[in-house]
Amino acid sequence: MRSLILDVETTISNKGNPFDERNKLCYVGLLNNDGHTLYDIDYSGSPHRERLDAIQRSIDLHDILVGFNIKFDLHWIRNYGITFMDKRVWDCQLVHFILTGQQYPYPSLNSVAEYYGLGSKLDVVADEYWSNNIDTPDIPEDILKQYLEQDLRLTQLVYEKQLEEFAASAKSTQRLISLHNQDLLVLEEMEYNGVIYDEDGCNRGAKDLSTSIERIEIGRAHV
Repeated sequence: MRSLILDVETTISNKGNPFDERNKLCYVGLLNNDGHTLYDIDYSGSPHRERLDAIQRSIDLHDILVGFNIKFDLHWIRNYGITFMDKRVWDCQLVHFILTGQQYPYPSLNSVAEYYGLGSKLDVVADEYWSNNIDTPDIPEDILKQYLEQDLRLTQLVYEKQLEEFAASAKSTQRLISLHNQDLLVLEEMEYNGVIYDEDGCNRGAKDLSTSIERIEIGRAHV
């Protein structure tokens, strides 16, 4: 099966939340056996329809989309009209959690790469720019592209290590990994569409519940 590594870089409002209207998708990086391609989407502000079409064509040619915390990346490309629901996915973050006996929830790419002895991310973007509230479009393009390239490379190396572990693992573990990876598409769909939340109704319910608990506790005190 043909795999495609996917990673995106976005603006940083609310930690790059894909549902925050202040944010935008700056760069998309793709990596396969032929090498990597980086696409300027909203980094420079230039028209990007052709680049989105090229990303869609590349996704259409592959069977598995691979990423680290890939649901975040899927939300973002979906925001820009790219479809992927007929694909399989492999989330290296989730797989690491399962392969290590669920010891490390939400591990970072750095920690997983170091776990396998693969090196580390280029911290310059986070340390010198994002931590100083310098947003992604204001990062020099050559630095941002190097950062994205390294993330793609590390994700590819982690994926290869995980495939080796997956092949050597018990059938039950393999089924668990496959199930949870595909469940991510369901979760992505749910998060993307959302549900109507009645905040006032929930607050009223919470208040009624607190009153009921208080009455029960008072009744017990008099027994």
